Amino acid sequence: MSTSWLGYPQVVLAWWCPVVAIGLWHLLRRLSVRLPARERFVLAVAAAMTPLLAVAVPYLPDSPLREALPWRAPMAWGISSGITGVDGRHVLSALGTQLMFAASAAPLVSLVVSFTIGVVQVVRTERAVALLAPQQCGDVWVAHAQGEAARNLASTVGLLRPRIVLSSAVAASAEAPAIIEHERAHSRARHPLWIFLATCALRSWWWIPGRKSVLAEMRLAAELWADQDAREAEGAAAVAKALCAQIDARVRPGGQGGAAGGGSTRFLDPGIELAHRARALACPPRTIAPWWAWSVRAVTAAATVTVAILL
Repeated sequence: MSTSWLGYPQVVLAWWCPVVAIGLWHLLRRLSVRLPARERFVLAVAAAMTPLLAVAVPYLPDSPLREALPWRAPMAWGISSGITGVDGRHVLSALGTQLMFAASAAPLVSLVVSFTIGVVQVVRTERAVALLAPQQCGDVWVAHAQGEAARNLASTVGLLRPRIVLSSAVAASAEAPAIIEHERAHSRARHPLWIFLATCALRSWWWIPGRKSVLAEMRLAAELWADQDAREAEGAAAVAKALCAQIDARVRPGGQGGAAGGGSTRFLDPGIELAHRARALACPPRTIAPWWAWSVRAVTAAATVTVAILL
């Protein structure tokens, strides 16, 4: 039986491209955990977005690069061209043809469903925050909330125009300066937007093993990044006190801490996430030279583009 179907674009986009992207991230994981949080976040987002970028690569047959690079054929060609053997005859059974059609449709349908779910979650979060009627105080919105979970509210909400929303209890607490700096870091880096895009993108390839580890690393790296920025502004002791307050809030019945881009699916247990953050605060901050940081980002971008175009 011919194995030429393994190289057809719908199979490449549905399986090989995400497997390579996620596999490379797992292969480099032991090295990436030694990097600062910012670079860890960039690596995780790049791995999560690569399959989506591959689907979005345009087919330009007249491009001068067409002959210079082994570009992947467009999905439309794979759908319209039957899989043939060396004698030119079609080699797939009716069931095989249906499976190839499923390989073509699954990523596209999953993308629509995943992004629809993500948009619904964002809208629900925005409405929930609007019901609290927060009042603007500088770059922070303060809500006079009721209930244990609402009183512990501290979150960055919104994709294109993120807002820092705190409950009045959190805003009046001694830990407020460190919490606000933490949330400002989320807002500056557009963490809610990147987490939304990467989560919706990689969730679309739900049949690929190892994807949840990438999304968990992305969310953890975002929190570590924000902790580091708050640490530089307010000191490690202030951030540690704020983290302890968040742990206490989670221990109490009904307690719930805030997270960047509230409404997104969590892929890492909150207790484990807090433990990682506490260990990071207990150690000296991880830093690398600017040239090395930009080198990591450049290599990440080059690898992402290469996999997206060629696979």
